[in-house]
Amino acid sequence: MRCIIIEDERPAQEVLKEFIGQCPALELKGVYANAMEAQSMLNSGKVDLLFLDINLPLISGIELLKSIKNPPQVIITTAYPEYAIEGFNLDVTDYLLKPFSFSRFLKATNKALKQFQNETVETITKPAKEKEYSIILNIDKVLHKLSPNDVLYLSSDRDYVEFHTTQRKYVMVGALRKWEIELPKTSFVRIHKSHIVNIRSVDQVIGNQVKVRGQILPIGRKYKPEFLKAFGKPS
Repeated sequence: MRCIIIEDERPAQEVLKEFIGQCPALELKGVYANAMEAQSMLNSGKVDLLFLDINLPLISGIELLKSIKNPPQVIITTAYPEYAIEGFNLDVTDYLLKPFSFSRFLKATNKALKQFQNETVETITKPAKEKEYSIILNIDKVLHKLSPNDVLYLSSDRDYVEFHTTQRKYVMVGALRKWEIELPKTSFVRIHKSHIVNIRSVDQVIGNQVKVRGQILPIGRKYKPEFLKAFGKPS
């Protein structure tokens, strides 16, 4: 199923690209920062599914939808729930409210795939096999190569990020948000403004805390629902 992304925020683009890359049934044909850049591709008839942000420069996603004569299936991705009713009035396939989980993304994509294939072929049920991935840390001009499986959790302290591994702790300048975007979403989940954990390393969930190799970490209220979804999935 050929798809494109129209999204002006780079972090949101990266999340969608990673999620799409985990779905063998989806083929990403392009990423665009505004609706005007995507017009030629949309008019080519080579797009089956459009992931569309609403709040875009030049013209909004809603205005774009109203202007397309034969639109592909559309999954709206936005941080503004007030656009939901108008989006569904334009017959969109689904509506993803940012930030959304991979499981919610799959639900929307399954719906689009069923419509596209008239419910006659296999539905997307799980992500593709996770690619080999290494974490490279540049600390004082020395590069450290880590396996994700060795990383227990990350913590932030002002302008520094700490990588707590099975062997030692690494400290480097940076922002936790950067690693939240770059680390594999199938393994790493943010649980607090100051912590990201490797789901495979969590031993226990105790109320609003997790236990990772004897270390107790807090779970922030806004992060808890997505963490519990990820924690409850089979490895």
